[in-house]
Amino acid sequence: MGVFVKICGMASGEDAREVAALGPDAMGFIFWSGSKRSVQPEMVAEWSKDLPDDLIKAGVFVDAGMDEISRAMDTAGLDLIQLHGSETPEFVNGFDCRKWKAVHLDRYQEETISDYRVDAFLVDSYSIGSPGGTGLICDWEAARRFVREHSVPVLLAGGLSPDNVSSAIREVQPWGVDVVSGVEKSPGRKDIEKVRAFIQACRNQ
Repeated sequence: MGVFVKICGMASGEDAREVAALGPDAMGFIFWSGSKRSVQPEMVAEWSKDLPDDLIKAGVFVDAGMDEISRAMDTAGLDLIQLHGSETPEFVNGFDCRKWKAVHLDRYQEETISDYRVDAFLVDSYSIGSPGGTGLICDWEAARRFVREHSVPVLLAGGLSPDNVSSAIREVQPWGVDVVSGVEKSPGRKDIEKVRAFIQACRNQ
């Protein structure tokens, strides 16, 4: 299997349909109200009617409560949750579903990381104003070390684009990649040609 490709920050049904037609492995929907790409579970449920059954739908949450996350999962028909806040291992491990945990490489503690029981980690760049989707390039050297030191699959995020994703994959050797701002016209509006180029660059690895 080649690198896993997730296109995140889907904020309209039209974009969701057009991006899905390009064949990514997963699509992400942000349920954090602080994001310019924030959506509601009911919106995602409606858009999902037009999406392929094998396309993984990920919900992105930031320090949300368990009830809020569970409701969004049920309403939107999500396949996995992606947690981007300060969620503790105890909180994350309490979910009986597929789950990914975001890791900011300059802020995490190794002794805590080993306590998370997740299906994948997502290494990302950090901004004080936003837990993700910043467009800031992740430290690839640190990301490569993280990938080598952990047996759990790792996705690389942070500042990826059609122009640099091939180099990032070669250097970091992640299990997957996750992109938001690098394939947008503006926050929440996808540039379909950039999405096409990004996915093609990944598939050519």
